[in-house]
Amino acid sequence: MRSFFDLYYGRGSEEFETNESFQLILWCWALIGVKPLKPYGFFRFLQMAFCWFCLFMGPVIFTVGFIQVTKQTSSMTVILTTLQGSLNSLGLPLKAFVTVFYLDRLRSVEPIYKSLDARYQNPQARFAIRNNVIQSTHLFVTLVVSYFTYGTISWLSSAFTHTQTANIWLPFVDWIPHPTIHFWLHFVIEVVYLHYLLIAQCMNDLYPALYIKALRTHIILLADRVSRLGENPELTDEDNYKELIDCVRSHQELLKISRAVGSVISITLFIQFTIAATVLCVCMLNLFLFADASHRVITIVYYLCVLSQTSLTCYQASMLELDCEKLPDAIFHCHWWDMDKRSRRLLIYFMHCAQKEISFVAVKFFKINLGTFLSIAKFSFTLYTFMNQMGVGENIKHQLD
Repeated sequence: MRSFFDLYYGRGSEEFETNESFQLILWCWALIGVKPLKPYGFFRFLQMAFCWFCLFMGPVIFTVGFIQVTKQTSSMTVILTTLQGSLNSLGLPLKAFVTVFYLDRLRSVEPIYKSLDARYQNPQARFAIRNNVIQSTHLFVTLVVSYFTYGTISWLSSAFTHTQTANIWLPFVDWIPHPTIHFWLHFVIEVVYLHYLLIAQCMNDLYPALYIKALRTHIILLADRVSRLGENPELTDEDNYKELIDCVRSHQELLKISRAVGSVISITLFIQFTIAATVLCVCMLNLFLFADASHRVITIVYYLCVLSQTSLTCYQASMLELDCEKLPDAIFHCHWWDMDKRSRRLLIYFMHCAQKEISFVAVKFFKINLGTFLSIAKFSFTLYTFMNQMGVGENIKHQLD
């Protein structure tokens, strides 16, 4: 197992494998209790139980905290900032539960990827697999840094203004009578808990993009391999036929991977799509109507993080659809005229199968691609425009004044 820096810089004498693209996510899932740590034991089980308790309590303490904020303050900036986090926390435990419930399906693709990797031994193909691992690691780091940037800006701003970061409900801490001890203990617990939820949210949003990206890599490798069929004059008709059968088998295995991955990310993305539009609308209301300078910066960073929750996966899914379109072209442009009649008949069958694109649908409602992502963003802007034209923000401001 490679270290983080070996994955990030692509170092190591051993050949890279596609499964190493998911290594960091599996580490984090074990760290936050989504999957059990090995070796199994009582303390590992206790850690996992505590982590799941924290995940499922998220919506409760955020919602109760939001209700308390609406009663204790008249600042719409604080109320909307708290509402942003509360809305996003609603889907987090459900997404984590779906992930752990279907984790075996995700892990089932690992032996398939291992067998697919073994079929590519030329330097160009091995470089493509290595490059996929490096890019996946860079994507992991970028998203984690983005989420933690939001968390850091939030608690730094709160520390300077002597306010709570997310205004969550902590019953035992809130009962402490001494104001200084109460504030700083609440602040520290809230910051630690917020970063725990951020890493859990980050992994839930990242894994669909990485699994689709790995699928893209092998579709591209297969298209390149198919385009060279019949090109080598030293191979006999029997050799070309066996190579073609192996290509068809690889395509069938990629379809199997897409079905396994699609069944998991379908539910995850549906939950996120249903939440994203509302969260983005609240962010825009807060940003353009109520937020002061510090909260405006926090809201902008949060807005970008919410966009990244669906944009990465939608982008990879759209690119996968385009990559799948190259496979029939590769079959058509291979050296089929140098192959025997048996291979040509199989090529026709292969082309017919390859014309079916690999796409994903969120619970048979939303097709997962950039078109849906833009529709969600447009809907949130339309909702904000409607509320703005109805004078919702001005009416609230007038009532507060």
